Amino acid sequence: MRKIPAAAGIYVTGSSLGGFCGRFIPGVLSDLVGWRGAFVALAALTLAGAILIMRLLPREKSFVRSPGIAASARHMLRHLRNTQLLATYAIGFGILFNFIALFTYVSFHLAAPPFNFSSAMLGTVFVTYLAGAAISPMAGRLLARLGRLPFMLAATAVWAGGCLLTLVPSISVIVAGLVLCAACGMLCQTVATSHVTTIAREGRSSAVGLYVTSFYGGGSIGAFLPGLAWNAGGWPACVAMAVAMLAIMALIAALAYRRARD
Repeated sequence: MRKIPAAAGIYVTGSSLGGFCGRFIPGVLSDLVGWRGAFVALAALTLAGAILIMRLLPREKSFVRSPGIAASARHMLRHLRNTQLLATYAIGFGILFNFIALFTYVSFHLAAPPFNFSSAMLGTVFVTYLAGAAISPMAGRLLARLGRLPFMLAATAVWAGGCLLTLVPSISVIVAGLVLCAACGMLCQTVATSHVTTIAREGRSSAVGLYVTSFYGGGSIGAFLPGLAWNAGGWPACVAMAVAMLAIMALIAALAYRRARD
């Protein structure tokens, strides 16, 4: 079980690199060939990635197929009665909510005066994603040293600090804040992902599926609600919403993980 966070860290590193490329490449290409050309390039990269996965991904080993849909549904219901899993699903929701909220609306913030960033400059800002790619593989060691609950509380606290730094009207400070946000977000994602597979004793694929559903549900809401906040109060309102979500995540972790074995 100690190896699970390390494996999850490698997976999240790949996700971080994908998130960086998905923001950086279209941002730079938009200035060179327009947004349509940038989208075509992104589609071509996605197709190339799909082909690589088909060719290189090995077949599963020791995988036990569910006997049927009814059995899978029973597994899911059991997962939804597990408070540890429910808490982790909620935290996953908050993780992508904040990622989408922060890294989408900071582009509007930086594109407006006094910064006036171009598309290429906005794409370059997402180099901050690489902080998450660099630190995610360390999650296993940090988790073993601190324990799950202190780790999550520390990560969400530093993440909130990074959010607040983006309110300072200085490019270098904003970038530093985004680096902290990316690093802490990827650490939280590594811990949450690994915790799902550790807690679920059966039906692990359905447990992970529910986590992914909650995770991307958070991303969808994280694109919508902060938009309302942006219209109401601009970037400070978006930051306030993100910090509030982090406080909720920390509270959920404190209540659910207090008695959990690490």
